[in-house]
Amino acid sequence: KNKMYPREWNRDVQYRGRVRIQLKQDDGNPCLPQFPTRKSVMLYAAETIPKLKTRTQKMGGSDQSLQQGEGGKKGKGKKKK
Repeated sequence: KNKMYPREWNRDVQYRGRVRIQLKQDDGNPCLPQFPTRKSVMLYAAETIPKLKTRTQKMGGSDQSLQQGEGGKKGKGKKKK
């Protein structure tokens, strides 16, 4: 199906959709022994995504923007009623 999150800013076909996985076969056994639960799949994805080539290449240039943004932070004041 052609589903997409409404807040997704990039509407390119490459980034569209949701991920569905089959954890267990019809008889109840896990499809892959390394992923018996949803949590194990999510933990694996959380470990693997930062290691992707596209993620590691962009990290070098983003350090400068983080340093510039830290100086401009100010706390919010109290709201007047």
